[in-house]
Amino acid sequence: MKVKQKPRPSPDISSASMSDIAFLLIIFFMLTTVFSQEQGLNYRIPETVKPVTEEMRNIEVLVQEGGKYIVDNKEIQVEQLREIAMARKVANPEIFAVLKVEENTPYLYIIDAMDELLIGGVENIAFVPAETDLPPP
Repeated sequence: MKVKQKPRPSPDISSASMSDIAFLLIIFFMLTTVFSQEQGLNYRIPETVKPVTEEMRNIEVLVQEGGKYIVDNKEIQVEQLREIAMARKVANPEIFAVLKVEENTPYLYIIDAMDELLIGGVENIAFVPAETDLPPP
């Protein structure tokens, strides 16, 4: 006489309570997490205002569409930008340059200005769009 063996149930892990465990973990981490408090802006008002000489000022270069470079309301050649950068870097080691670029300026003129500024020792360069004469809204 053959003895029939009962089929063994396959070992399964019930996933019905997994969502409960996940929510409990989320609640646990939310309650035990420490959030840093923002202290606000840290600013200091200068006590005296010193006049800034031209040599200490940052360099503002207007790069126009046609390849013209304007510094201090004077049109210059791109090679002169290096000399200006070197002179102002000596006077102010933390100087930075602002390249004001017109909208349709080819990249060649922008890269030339950046190269001359970097060779002149100015490593901090910011880009801003050139102001256009727009009518008020």
